[in-house]
Amino acid sequence: MSELDDILSAADAADARGEPVALATVVAVRGSSYRRPGARLLVPAEGRPIGLISGGCLEEEAARLAREAIRLDEPIIVTIDHSAEGDELWGIGLGCRGVVELLAEPPSMAAGTLSALRAARDGVPSYLVTELGGDRRELTESEAIALGERASAAVRRGQPVRIGEAVLDPILPPLRLVICGAGPDAPPLAAAGKRLGWRVTVVDPRRTLLRAERFPGVELLDVEPADAAATVDADEWTAVVVMSHDYVRDAAFLSGLTGRRVGYLGVLGPRDRTERLLAESGASGESITTALHAPAGLDIGADGAEEVATAITAEILAVLRGGSGVPLRERPGPIHP
Repeated sequence: MSELDDILSAADAADARGEPVALATVVAVRGSSYRRPGARLLVPAEGRPIGLISGGCLEEEAARLAREAIRLDEPIIVTIDHSAEGDELWGIGLGCRGVVELLAEPPSMAAGTLSALRAARDGVPSYLVTELGGDRRELTESEAIALGERASAAVRRGQPVRIGEAVLDPILPPLRLVICGAGPDAPPLAAAGKRLGWRVTVVDPRRTLLRAERFPGVELLDVEPADAAATVDADEWTAVVVMSHDYVRDAAFLSGLTGRRVGYLGVLGPRDRTERLLAESGASGESITTALHAPAGLDIGADGAEEVATAITAEILAVLRGGSGVPLRERPGPIHP
C-alpha cells in the first residue's frame, strides 16, 4: 500500500474505535528537508503516528503538536528551525538543515481533510483554506487561484501554501498511470505505480490477459487500442506507457493520443521503431512530441521487467516533478529548488 493508503486505513480504524485523530501537515519548507509541502502525519490521541514527514527527526515534535491541537480543538501552526549549525540545538541528530512549518488540524478539521484525500483518490479535487483563528472553508479551483500568484502556483503543484494567517491546501487526484498492453512485463509496472499511490489503469483488447489476480487493485479496461486515450480521458496528469509489444496494436494506441496533452508518453522498444510507429500511425502534433519519451525509462542499466518498471516510474517522476534524473551528487545547489 502507499503512504496515503496507510494513513486512510489507520484513520478508518481509529474512527471505528471512536478514537479522535489529528493531522500534521508540512505546509512550507525553506532550505533542506526530507519531505516537501503536503507530507502528512496522522496522529491518534494515543498510540503510534502513521506517515512520514521527515527522516524520523520531526515526527515526535509533530505528534506533540497534533495532540495539543486535539486538546485545544483548534488548528495550530508552528515553525521548526533546524538551519543552525549543530544538531545539539534539538538534541536529536537532524539530518537536514532547513526551516519547516507544520499545520496541526484538530479532529473536526482532520476529518474534512481525510474526506478530501479519499475523494481525490476517486478523481475529485478539493481546495481547503484553514484560518489559524479556527475557521475552515472549501473553495473552487478558480477561487483558490484568485488568492494570488503563490496560491496559483500551489494549485498547479498540488501542495499547501501559507497565505497570511491561513493555509491553502489544494488536494489533487494522484497521478494516473495508463499502461497500454497487459503482457508479462505490465504487472510489475502496475504494481510499482500502485506502491507510489498512483491510479493505475491497464488497457488491452486481449480480455484473457485482463485478470484481477495479475493486476490487484488496478482498473482493467477491455477496449480497442485506438479508443483507449478517449476512454480513460487522458490529460496532463496522466502518464501513458505504450507496451503491448505488437506493432499494429502499439500504432493504434498512439493514434488515439493525437491531440491529447498528456503529462508523459513512454514507448517501449528501440527509438527507430517508435519513429516508424509515429509516422505510420498518423500520431503527431506538439502534444505528442512534447510528452514523448522513447525508449521509455531512465538509463539505470535496467534488465528484466521489475527493473524496467523502476526505470520508467523514475522517469515519470522526474518529468512531472521537473527533476533532471541526474545523480544528486552532480546537482549544483540544494536538492530541492
